[in-house]
Amino acid sequence: MNNLVIGVDIGGTHITACVVDTDSGAIINGTCMRGAIDPLQYKEQVIRSWAETIAACAKQHGSSINRVGIAMPGPFDYEKGISFITGLHKYECLYGLNVKQLLAAELGVTSNSIRMMNDATAYLAGELKAGAGKGCDHVAGITLGTGLGSAVYENGFFHEGDLWCFPFRESRAEEFLSSRWFISEYAKRKNKKIAGAKELAAMAKDDATARKLFEEFGYTLGEVLKDRFSDHFPERIVVGGNIAKAWDLFKPYCEEVIQQHVYSCMLAPAQLGENAALVGAACLWEVKREK
Repeated sequence: MNNLVIGVDIGGTHITACVVDTDSGAIINGTCMRGAIDPLQYKEQVIRSWAETIAACAKQHGSSINRVGIAMPGPFDYEKGISFITGLHKYECLYGLNVKQLLAAELGVTSNSIRMMNDATAYLAGELKAGAGKGCDHVAGITLGTGLGSAVYENGFFHEGDLWCFPFRESRAEEFLSSRWFISEYAKRKNKKIAGAKELAAMAKDDATARKLFEEFGYTLGEVLKDRFSDHFPERIVVGGNIAKAWDLFKPYCEEVIQQHVYSCMLAPAQLGENAALVGAACLWEVKREK
């Protein structure tokens, strides 16, 4: 069927592949396959692990591998399929290689059967297709977790985001809007170690310091978004990622900053969760313009 595409989400330590109906943006039940990846393996092992998961997904659905859309972290030349990831402690073995061709060869398909997209952009594309961004002409998506991802969609074009490296205070935005900020700040103030934002959110009801950190995080997120979008705010900003699961702990403070600057922008939590990037990657095969 022309509307069925294998959507793939590749992270630093995992790969997920599902068959997606690009007409509706729905994932076909029972087709999701997941695999653990060691990003420090040799290139042959990495490519083989990816191919095995994708092939298992196709087999689970009982179909051949005709079209694959992949959400992949950068830096990357997504059109050509060449990796420029270096210095990030993952996939160093793929630097400078044509990953699209290597994966196609392992799968036994042509490289034209594979399309690739930045993972944050794919996340936004999925939310635009079937989630919190549906119906918007100008929407930004951000993912809050171990890092800070972002993308913008406007007038039919997707643009990779630069929020992670956006100059902020004495450093860059990602240093204040990621899990490591929570870990570092809680250790400074309480002299205790936490695993990340999820643990901190669970403590927030009884821990004033935890609540204060989420308040500060919300204000910081609002300031970064205000500075970044300045006089050209999107109509909606979709917020996802693991930290967004603590939405109620920081959203009011972020919203307060934004509403002081612009009233027409709405903050919305992502609706599709981890499925967003899978749906967005698969929808690369729709007739859409991408930039």
